[in-house]
Amino acid sequence: MTKVALGLYIFWIILLILKYISMEKDESFSYFRVFFGRIAWYRNSRVLILLISLFLVEIFLPLKQIYLLFFITGCITILMPFANFKFRAGKIWSSLIVLLIGICVTGFSSLFIF
Repeated sequence: MTKVALGLYIFWIILLILKYISMEKDESFSYFRVFFGRIAWYRNSRVLILLISLFLVEIFLPLKQIYLLFFITGCITILMPFANFKFRAGKIWSSLIVLLIGICVTGFSSLFIF
């Protein structure tokens, strides 16, 4: 079950990256649409994959691997606002908030990894 949990979480990260790449980088860019989509959460397959993978990760993985997954996710979350600063996509304050969230997640999880 640990492999299933890791596989689903990595699959969700890949879907997140592909969704980010496919979105238009203009002023209407929204991080909410990247992470959660436009439809209701119970109809969105990406959100359901995330919920199932987080449930399985919390049950079957050791704590250090959970923090490693959060560290990797935080690093990806940090890279997205930097790319948006380069493309001047979306609002600057939303990019700063996502950057701050990524730094907090990465910093907090790195305390327990290293």
